[in-house]
Amino acid sequence: MSSFNEFSLVEFTDCNYLWIEDLVDESNREGYSFVQRTIDEWESGINRFSEVGEGFWGLVSGTELIGIGGLNRDPYIEDAGMGRVRHLYIRRAYRRSGCATLLMQAIIDRARGHFHTVRLYTDNPAAGRFYEELGFERVSGHKISHVLNPADLRDKRLNW
Repeated sequence: MSSFNEFSLVEFTDCNYLWIEDLVDESNREGYSFVQRTIDEWESGINRFSEVGEGFWGLVSGTELIGIGGLNRDPYIEDAGMGRVRHLYIRRAYRRSGCATLLMQAIIDRARGHFHTVRLYTDNPAAGRFYEELGFERVSGHKISHVLNPADLRDKRLNW
């Protein structure tokens, strides 16, 4: 098991987003097409995580990209104060080791300064439990399964 000191966080830009390709084969084998969609949407300009408050990060160990995750203004609701967790993916070998929590910490930290609420959608029960352990509340609605007020975590770092 790696220690958290061995990981670094990289914010993706137009100069380095193609690094995400390192995760495509594994994610496709698992049935997660959103990793390739992230690249496709970046290249087409549909979503570059470049609006105010947005960001897209990678978690790296040495030269290996371990996982990705991002934050957008929620496109499914007419409220500029709503953020949305997007495209969280961790390599299978690193799951359940705190890596997703490290990425979520970056996402929530950014959200605190820009969004009053963060929403997401997952239909994966294990992912749902993970988000609930981080403080997200399970809800139901169109394109939403969980919600969090980042201010609720203002003085608290996520536990891993």
